[in-house]
Amino acid sequence: MDVQQLFKVLKKEAECPLCLETVNNPKTLPCIHSFCLECLDKHANFARRQLQAKIKCPVCQTSFQIPEGDSFKNLPASYHLNRLVDVLALKDGGKQTQKCSSCDENNTASSYCFVCQILLCSVCFEAHQRLKTTRGHRNVVIEKLNVQDVQELIHRPAMCSQQYHENQPLEFYCEECKVLICHKCSVVSHNRHTMTDTQKAAQVQKMQMKDALEKVKAETVIYDNEIRKQTELMDKTKNEILSAEKKMADTVEERIHELREHERVMKAKFAEIYEAQQKHHATQLENFELVLTQLQSCIERGESALERNVSAEILQTNQIIVGRCEELLNVTKPGIYNAPHLHYIIENQLTSGFDRIVVSSTDPLLSLAEVDNHEPVGEKTVANFIIVTRDSGGKQCYHEDDQVKVNILTPADDQLETEIKDTKDGKYTVTYTPQCVGQHRVEIQVNGQLLTGSPWFVQVIPHQYQFAFQFGSQGKKKGKFDGPSSIAVNDKSRTLAVADVNNRRVQMFGFDGSFLREIALKAETCSVVFTESGDLLSNVDMEYHKLLLYTEGGQFIRYISDEHVKIPWYIFVGSDGRIITCDKEDKTIKVLSPNGKNLLQSFSAPGCDAEPWCAVYQQDKFFVSYPEAYRVMVFNNAGEYLYDIGSEGSGNGQLRFPIGLAIDKFNRLIVCDADRVQLFTLDGKYVAKVAGSFFGHHSYLAGCALSNTGDLFVTDFNKHCIYVFK
Repeated sequence: MDVQQLFKVLKKEAECPLCLETVNNPKTLPCIHSFCLECLDKHANFARRQLQAKIKCPVCQTSFQIPEGDSFKNLPASYHLNRLVDVLALKDGGKQTQKCSSCDENNTASSYCFVCQILLCSVCFEAHQRLKTTRGHRNVVIEKLNVQDVQELIHRPAMCSQQYHENQPLEFYCEECKVLICHKCSVVSHNRHTMTDTQKAAQVQKMQMKDALEKVKAETVIYDNEIRKQTELMDKTKNEILSAEKKMADTVEERIHELREHERVMKAKFAEIYEAQQKHHATQLENFELVLTQLQSCIERGESALERNVSAEILQTNQIIVGRCEELLNVTKPGIYNAPHLHYIIENQLTSGFDRIVVSSTDPLLSLAEVDNHEPVGEKTVANFIIVTRDSGGKQCYHEDDQVKVNILTPADDQLETEIKDTKDGKYTVTYTPQCVGQHRVEIQVNGQLLTGSPWFVQVIPHQYQFAFQFGSQGKKKGKFDGPSSIAVNDKSRTLAVADVNNRRVQMFGFDGSFLREIALKAETCSVVFTESGDLLSNVDMEYHKLLLYTEGGQFIRYISDEHVKIPWYIFVGSDGRIITCDKEDKTIKVLSPNGKNLLQSFSAPGCDAEPWCAVYQQDKFFVSYPEAYRVMVFNNAGEYLYDIGSEGSGNGQLRFPIGLAIDKFNRLIVCDADRVQLFTLDGKYVAKVAGSFFGHHSYLAGCALSNTGDLFVTDFNKHCIYVFK
């Protein structure tokens, strides 16, 4: 490399990445990249105008806080770049031309003494050559610098920049101030500081720098490996995508080929059907034309004879012509050939065999659905309607290839499951069970065409309980009551158990209200419930405060310990056999093991002093009535309070004195509320109410229960009777 090339390399190395000129007053960012001070300040001012508090290094994109005053003048200078700038100034001239270091005339340097390590103007150089002590020094004219000279200039010793110390080399390193100093600085400014020879200090820090760089190098190996792995993964992903894309393209080409072949086959079928039907039409036309020719021929011969009006001819041919006319009139007329309807049905565009041809006499435009679309349907109630297929003459017809398709969409646009029963006579019975309330859209297609009037809408309303009958009256005889409260249902034996409070007994009835038997108790009871095994569980209040277990026939089995529950109120048995009851003494809800021996759980309503009366369990939640708080409170599986259902009032969704609770097969909470029964969703939304003349003004509805067929039984404590709803 010659000196000119070396200077080009050095100039490139000393270039500012921002302005692309030789750096002027270079400052080094903490990321070790250097720039002109002016360029950095401009960069900071631009960022400030963009309302940014940081700048990014233009080289490595590391972020740095903009200093106060928007200037980076306090950043460290780059020693190496400053040295390069000085060397480049020797070659380039101009404003940065180096001055003589020997005289005070500020003359331009023309040579350099490698022994004295100073720049000399032409006058000082001549004096330097005349002095005996310096005439043997190695000097070089700047215009004749070679590569070795430039390298030595770059590595020449650093000189002090302090005033009056300019010609002093930086021979020492102050350990306390962490700066390079000359001999004069060590006496004037760093007296009594710990100082080290520059080369010795550099050797120590060189080792530190090497150690740090070795660690960084090791880290670069890690990153190189990560980059390699990432590149491999990127290439793998690219190859996977390209492979998948090729597979997709091949698949599309294959499908196109299949579709073209399918198109050819389908066209052949269309042509075959067309030719067959045209042949039938042509045959029938020939039959019509033959008969017409015979009729016209007979007419022509008869009219010719009449026109000639020859008596002998008329008498001779009359019998023949009249006979021929009668023969032609009595010939069976050929019928019109009604070609069957052809339908092209697309079933699924994404699979093979996605379409088919149906040739059938069924006319979708004359087919109909026998349904009253004005009649609402009950929620979760089985509903059905009939589809009748007809031909072009309006007659009921059937073809085994007919495609009948029914789509029922819920208010949320979900597809409702339907069942279609084909009776093979042109009638199709469609059965469906709506699962939610609201308007449902019904669409019927026969052979790919909508029926007339389709789609239509069916309004699904909440399931409603209809009053059926009531039984019981006030009294002490069998079948009569004095304050019936809780009621329980045994679906297996179709038996009702009623807690007859003031008569101190439990009475058993059939689902039709017929009296079966009674179980006499020593004290009042307010709650009864059947266990999973069919035994009867009851509480005995006032005196004993116990839970008693009987067979359904009335035989006493045992007491359930009162260790955990002091005053048990209404009882509920979950599907897992757990016993849930409300304890009036400490106002808690208690959950016992199926045998009643272990207390599994106990919780209460936060911030509520009212007594809980009835608790039921469904979908991992406890629903508990608080009559004196005019609400039903809901708790999670852990007994933590979640939300309220209802509030004080007499309006729909408000509660006056909620006691008995039950949950029906539609997952609705049934609440006995004074003289009415209200229905809520399990998240607390009001649905409907059961109210009517069958409830009196003084009714006090205390308990309710449901059979597995959906019948609802409600007790009226004040009117001493049981209401039955279907």
